[in-house]
This record gives sequence, structure tokens and C-alpha cells, in this order.
Amino acid sequence: MAVVNPKGSVGSTPDPNLLRGTDGSSTCLNCHEGVGLTQPDGFYISTPLSQLNIAGAYPKQLTPGGDFGWLNKTYTWNTGTIYTDPGYMHGHYITAEDFDYTYENSGDTWTTAPGGGQYPYPASDLSCISCHDPHGTYRRTSSGAITNSPVAPIIGSGSYETSPTPLAGQAVGAYRLLGGVNYVPPGGINYQFHYAPPAAIAPTVYNRSETKTSQTVVAYGNGTSAWCRNCHPDMHTGAGTDPFADIDNVMGVAENFPQYANPYNEQINSQKVTYHPYNELGSVIASNYVSYIETGNYGGTSNAYWSLAPFEINTTSYSNLQLVVKNSESGLYPSPASTDKVSCLTCHRAHASGWDYIMRFKYNGNGKNGINDGNYGFSETMTDSSGGVSVYPDISTDISNSMGRTWEETQQAYYGWPASDFAPNETVICNKCHIGQAEPTGPPTNNNY
Repeated sequence: MAVVNPKGSVGSTPDPNLLRGTDGSSTCLNCHEGVGLTQPDGFYISTPLSQLNIAGAYPKQLTPGGDFGWLNKTYTWNTGTIYTDPGYMHGHYITAEDFDYTYENSGDTWTTAPGGGQYPYPASDLSCISCHDPHGTYRRTSSGAITNSPVAPIIGSGSYETSPTPLAGQAVGAYRLLGGVNYVPPGGINYQFHYAPPAAIAPTVYNRSETKTSQTVVAYGNGTSAWCRNCHPDMHTGAGTDPFADIDNVMGVAENFPQYANPYNEQINSQKVTYHPYNELGSVIASNYVSYIETGNYGGTSNAYWSLAPFEINTTSYSNLQLVVKNSESGLYPSPASTDKVSCLTCHRAHASGWDYIMRFKYNGNGKNGINDGNYGFSETMTDSSGGVSVYPDISTDISNSMGRTWEETQQAYYGWPASDFAPNETVICNKCHIGQAEPTGPPTNNNY
């Protein structure tokens, strides 16, 4: 029996699961890698390696989760000290052998999911179907409950603002076919999920270039961070295998787990920190978010949403989330309430990004076990100033701040936002919530971080 793989070669051994690829992710990328595309388009989540093996080339897809092609972009620059920003730092490193994504433990990569708890998920098993249920068995019923029991037939996708509202005896699919409670990903029963997919709604057109006035708004509702805890349960406890223990208790990200977001002040690393109940933004942070327009301009009053720092809307109402997306498509972007939340996806993308740790924006941080310099030799700024005009740093003119990138690569990592959307020498986007606090001069000194 001949087996034709996605790249056209012929093998002699059929896959034991009858997959049309060497592995699960390769089967997914048969349809979800955009070959030969020069612009973002449709449902593609990967740019082929062949299009990235050119200096200055960048991944083309701009889905909210990010283009896995960033995993194949390693940057090196020399300021007297040689710095390297390896591709594996840019996202969830899936294994898709037919498409040039092959996990290799070089000693620098993580072998298991950071913050992985008692049974940390093995990196060698990470694939698309570690997160997404390939058969789409999870469904949302008319009551809003998500189950994998065939209690009602699925009548359509549940991911979009155009998705139907299930009536009694009907269901729609779970958001993005994500696995839910009791889902067993590759690797076995030890890694079965404990949390349901989040309440979330995406626009039907979501793979697109953005600007500050033309953003892609995904309405992330309750359950966003809880779902991430299926693989990263200790990420914000400072416990277990968590490599980020120094900052975890400050962040306190959680979903309805008081033990992870305590509403009281605590002294951590010589600074007093206020936890908001259940990780709510609180009035100060919500006000900061609305006020922040750019560095030095804090006069915003409405239409505050940034896709580079999305907040979690404190609701499980799909009709409300659909309305947020519909309004956003008319240019009416949401502003956060004090009861809305920070989530994992406020700072990180789900697949991959142009920055370390799948961050949505450039941020200096230590590499695994501190192997990389803490600030990669750059100051904590997004943009440079050229004659008072905001520009993205370029490897040809600013070796340090560019991190080895052309300005075009940086703009793509910011989803097409032109530098003119920001102030000259714009500081790190953490200031969208923490005005004046997330500066390179040191940690915040007051308690509204």
C-alpha cells in the first residue's frame, strides 16, 4: 500500500492511525500551512520553512494564535557581545515532521511543560492535537454547558459571532475544537484535562493585518486562563517545576481559584503587591488601560482595546461576547470594566509569536535557566526615534534594539501595526496596564501593579 505524504513523496508503510501525514500535526498542516502565500489568508497558521530561509523574511500569517513559522526564525546580533534569540523560544514547539517542525532536546529547550505540576506534559509529545480535539467531540449545549457526551447534535461551529445559538436538543462546537474535561492528549491518561474550553468568540475574518484603528478583537470570556492550566497548573503558584517563580506570585493569574489570586496585600521581593479578587483588573488597572494611548499620552476615555494586550471579559454569556465582536467590527472597541480580568492570553499568544515566550510584544526576560542575558542588550522600548518620528529599530541602524531584526520583521511581529501608531521611544506595552511602572529602571514601587 503506497502512502503519499503532504510533500508528495511516497512511502510504503501506512500510518497506524491512517493519518495523511507522518504525525498528527503534519496531518493538520496539510490544510493549515499556507504554501506560497505572501499575505495572511484564511485559516492558515504556518508559513513554510522554504519561505523563511531568506534574511529578513518573516512568517506571513496573522491569526490571533500566531504563525508557527516564528519557531523557525532564529536571530543573532553582535554588539560586542554576541546574542542569540533562538526560534524555539518563540512558541509551543509542535512536532510536525513533514513540515520541518521537529522537536530536538538540545539541552536548552524545555523537555516538559513549564509549571506542569505532578505530571508535566512531555515536550516531545506536543502537537496540534495536544490542545485541539481532532474529532471535535466537545460541544456547547443550549444551557451553555460544554460536554463531550453526544447529548445533542452539533449544528455548527461555536467559535464565531455568526455562530448559531443552540436551541433545546441542539449544540454547537466548542471554541476552536479545544479539548475539554477528560480529554486525553497524546502522551496518555496522566495528562487528561480538568478544565473546559473558555467562553470565547472570534470574528469570521481573523487572519489579517492590523493597526490601532483596525484591530482583530477576539472576545475572550471566563475560563481562558483556567483552560491553560490543563498543562500549566503550577505556572502561577511558584511551586513545582515552574521556572518563573520569581514573578509568579506577582502575576497571580487564575480563574475562580482564590488560592491563586488572594485579595490582600503581601510583601514580595521588597515590594507590596495587591491581588485583586479572582484576578480582576480592579479600578486602577482598568482606568490605566483606558487612559493609555501611547507613552506620554494618557488621555484616553473610550475605545481602549488593544489586540496586543487583550483583557478577559468577565462573562460566560455567548450573546454578550458575540455583541462585543460585532460592535468591534464596526470600530467600537471595548474598554475593560474593573471586574474584567487579566489572562494568560493578555500577554501571550497561543501558538507562536515573533518574541520570546510567545509574548505579544517585545519584553526582556531571562532564557531557560538564565542561559540568555536578561535583557539581550536592549533597552525596554518598542520603537526608536528618528528626527522625532517613531520608527521600529532596524538591524542596519540599531543593532542592539533591533534584536537582529529588520523593521519589517518587527512590524510583522506587531501584526502590521505601523510604528506611527506609537510614540517615539514607546516603552514596553506592560504600561498599557501599569502606566509608568514597567520601566527599565526597576520594579514598581507602589501597590497597583
